[in-house]
Amino acid sequence: MRYLMLVLSTPDAPASTENVPDIEDWVRDIYGTGRAVIGDRLRPPADAVGVQVRTGEVVVTDGPFTETKEVIAGFDVLEAPDLDEAIRIAAAHPMAHTGAIELRPFWPLDLDEGAEAEG
Repeated sequence: MRYLMLVLSTPDAPASTENVPDIEDWVRDIYGTGRAVIGDRLRPPADAVGVQVRTGEVVVTDGPFTETKEVIAGFDVLEAPDLDEAIRIAAAHPMAHTGAIELRPFWPLDLDEGAEAEG
């Protein structure tokens, strides 16, 4: 099963980074074993662009477009057999110690099922 792992920077980060794992070790251990598919850091919220369509018009807003104390700093797509393994992988990430991690299971659209019924 695939999980989106959102890596969050939080305002309540601990002052000490003692005993926090190195990101390089996490990347080697997780990506090197195929338990992660893709991931990257994200630019800061000031570089974000919001896009909405209202009454047929595209509305674009610059900068942060959500009011939140947490900032999505990056993401990884995990490949794990179950939620317990995804939690274990997330708990080993440095930001689980100094920020926060949010895991979300993918919810496939199953678009191919409709094509098979038509064919």
